[in-house]
Amino acid sequence: VYTMEQALERMRGLLGTAMDWVSLSAWLPEDWARDPKRRRSATAASFAAALELVKAGKLSLRQDGAFLPIYLRTRTGEDLR
Repeated sequence: VYTMEQALERMRGLLGTAMDWVSLSAWLPEDWARDPKRRRSATAASFAAALELVKAGKLSLRQDGAFLPIYLRTRTGEDLR
């Protein structure tokens, strides 16, 4: 199981690198992205961590429609408008 705390730690380390929209799946650890069960665990934990970072004002989140990919980027001044 990949925990939200692990995902939060990883995402905090990547915050400054995501200036443009990047899919949530790109934030998953490589060794977790290959196995379907581990990928689901890492995706759920990363989504929960992303929501925490959005709430803290560190990330912006976007999804263009139901069942479409979720995109993240470091929050900028443009996001405040």
